[in-house]
Amino acid sequence: MEDFDESEDLQTTNKSYSLKDMKLLKAYVPFVKPYLAPLILLILLDVVVNFCFTAEALMLSKNLDVVQSFLSGKLAYEEAMRSFLLYAGLDIGMLLVASVLAYVVNFYLRKVGQKIVCDIRETLFNRVLSLSQKQLKSMKIGSFVTRITNDSQNLSTFFSDILPVFVRNVAAILIILVLIFTQTGWFGFIYLAYLPVVFIISYFFRKKARKYYLGEKNAISKMNSFLSESFSGIRVTKTYNREDKKQREFEVRNEDIYSHFLHSQDLFAAFFPFMYFLQMSCLILVCGFAIPSVYQGTMSYGTFYLLINYNGQYFQPIQQLASLINNLQSILSSAERCQVILAMEPEVEHDSGTLEVDHFQGKVEFRHVYFRYEDGSEDVLKDVSFVIYPGKTVAFVGATGAGKSTIISLITRTYEVRSGQILIDDHDIHEYTLKCLRRNIGLMMQDVFLFSGTIEDNITLGDTSISRQEVREKEEFVGLDKMVDSLPKKEDTPVTERGENFSAGQRQLISFARTLCYHPSLMLLDEATANIDTETENVIEESLEKMRSIGTLIIVAHRLSTIKNADHIFVVSHGRIIEEGNHQELLKLRGVYYNLYELQNMERRIDRQDSLVTGAQ
Repeated sequence: MEDFDESEDLQTTNKSYSLKDMKLLKAYVPFVKPYLAPLILLILLDVVVNFCFTAEALMLSKNLDVVQSFLSGKLAYEEAMRSFLLYAGLDIGMLLVASVLAYVVNFYLRKVGQKIVCDIRETLFNRVLSLSQKQLKSMKIGSFVTRITNDSQNLSTFFSDILPVFVRNVAAILIILVLIFTQTGWFGFIYLAYLPVVFIISYFFRKKARKYYLGEKNAISKMNSFLSESFSGIRVTKTYNREDKKQREFEVRNEDIYSHFLHSQDLFAAFFPFMYFLQMSCLILVCGFAIPSVYQGTMSYGTFYLLINYNGQYFQPIQQLASLINNLQSILSSAERCQVILAMEPEVEHDSGTLEVDHFQGKVEFRHVYFRYEDGSEDVLKDVSFVIYPGKTVAFVGATGAGKSTIISLITRTYEVRSGQILIDDHDIHEYTLKCLRRNIGLMMQDVFLFSGTIEDNITLGDTSISRQEVREKEEFVGLDKMVDSLPKKEDTPVTERGENFSAGQRQLISFARTLCYHPSLMLLDEATANIDTETENVIEESLEKMRSIGTLIIVAHRLSTIKNADHIFVVSHGRIIEEGNHQELLKLRGVYYNLYELQNMERRIDRQDSLVTGAQ
């Protein structure tokens, strides 16, 4: 399958999730519900904080009126001092209360925001784990990583910053308008008239900003995918001197991020100066009407101060709301990208079956199975039927792409059949719970993945119930003990990324020991001997002979020498089983299996002659 194209990702996202902002955010309501009560309380407290800071200017204006009244002789000294101290005390008290509450609100809002994003991140990771191989291959690894890390973290900003700041600023605008109307009368209409202008401009700005932010997010995701792939394949890049090509590819992606960023910043570079122009024009308009009133004595100094002070306090939350659009577009684009994963329904249903068993007898049956990887493509398996009896060793052989590994994938429900039926111990595999099915199956693949940690960590996969003694027994069983004993730290030897400090054969033996530690009753080997040396192949062949006594063993093999002793061999070609029998029976047929066997024997003879010639020289 081709790698997921991030441009397709953008198109799919826009097509499927071009939702109204609130509708998109509703998808995250289930994550907020457990924290809704403390979140509402904190937001209400934040409104109280905002009211205290806003009312502080009112107290100062009242004191200016007191001073004016005292200087004009309207108030006696004692009365003026009482009023002055009262307003000053209220002013200081509100500032103290607001400061303490602001600290509490900011701390706990961020705590709640992080708890919500932890839940989102965990849900995203669990959803990815539940996806089928087909779904996992539909998107590059870097895209999954970006969504689970960067995009989910970006969502926490909405709950800890964006939502509270939005409520705080809306409340501030309303409080200021009420105070202006109650304290200055008709001057409130001047401020009120600017609101629709600001929000109409902000609306058109928001639509433009969303496009740029979503483009920037996808450009970053493409960069992450490119870096992940480049670093994983850096050995190939260096071997073929392709550093310059990779550098050019990096520059293109880097320029793409830079371009999207510049577009969004250009938008804001024009937006904020215009907002400042609106603020100053409002101030000039207010002063134009207020100064004559002050001169004529119809407006007090305190009221005039309040008008001037609230000009800044009025437009500051408006500018902050506009600034929120900057952050909100980034958050909404992250929400859209996370929603792509959340909306992916697992193709393999984990809870489709209810049957639980401790151990499989090991009978496997395919009944008229058809399968294709992509809708509309040609079937990879076509009317495949066979029976494998308990305790038998069975092999599938054939050319590359014949469908051998697909059979293994269908048994483990990595993929689902298009039609037909697969049974284990006369039960459809969908009757078993997925955990039961996979718990009783041991899968050993050609490309062994080792995690960072120690040899023991990779054998037990972190299962503390598996003792060191049991690990040692499995190592001896598969012939891994000699290699481990040669290492200074033995089982505690560190494993580097992807197990690069071990050979392919050593990694394979580790995977064998890992499989046996989980006591499978049905073992599947998918080309497990394809990339190993002759010496290790002999060790693995001995291990395979021992494994035959454990349970049913199904082998997909390229090297026919490893499956000569199998009880039954199926030859697969173009998705169909064309020959079957044991080794000797298939040779007598002188068909496809016979030709494969003769070809491999010829290759071995040529390799042996080359070795003799090289040794003689």
